[in-house]
Amino acid sequence: MIKFFRKIRQNLLSEGKTGKYLKYALGEIVLVVIGILIALQINNWNQNRLNRITEIAYLKSIKKEIITNYQFNQSLVINRYPKKIKGLKLAKKFCENEIKVTDTLEFLNNVTYGGVFSNGYNFGTRSSYDELINTGNLQLIKKDTIKNSIANYYAYTDVVIERAIVHSSNFSNYTSELRPFDSKKPTFISKSDQLEMMECFKSIKFKKLVDLELSYAYKVRDYIKNVNAMGEQTINLINQELK
Repeated sequence: MIKFFRKIRQNLLSEGKTGKYLKYALGEIVLVVIGILIALQINNWNQNRLNRITEIAYLKSIKKEIITNYQFNQSLVINRYPKKIKGLKLAKKFCENEIKVTDTLEFLNNVTYGGVFSNGYNFGTRSSYDELINTGNLQLIKKDTIKNSIANYYAYTDVVIERAIVHSSNFSNYTSELRPFDSKKPTFISKSDQLEMMECFKSIKFKKLVDLELSYAYKVRDYIKNVNAMGEQTINLINQELK
């Protein structure tokens, strides 16, 4: 098309028809501009398509990560916390002379189980989110509701990890020092260790540790429930976007 206009221009110029020459020259310029605009638009469409593909990939990755965290928290922590709290309540009753121990080994195993997750808890992984942030691709997630929900989920997770460390007691370390652990016989406690542990459990120090650990247990349980609830909300938003 451009060659066609150029040939006409050359003929008009040779014939001295300057007015028509200018019109055709202008037409040629317009065609060039239109061609450039079309090329830019095609490039823009292609870039948007690639961005959308990347956005969907990240959303799927984040969704998978949150689901993994949810399942981990639920199976490894939430499902084990009733037994942890039961053991700590048993220890509290012993410290307050509300129960009489008839089976020392069973009692000690139940109480020491109260030290599960005593030294803090990780609440899951965040590698997909870190990649999203470090690559600067968070901006590719167009919907603010999804973007904010994802950011809030991981921000809250960071906060509760710090809080869990702050509120953690020395309960697990204390009970572990009193009983040598045998991986082949995890529930075994020698008679001499049983006597020593029962004596130490009568101390004011142990009573304080039980109270601290019980308070910590309730806090962490609530933290995890909140993390899981925020995770479910985020997953629902992502699912709606991926439909």
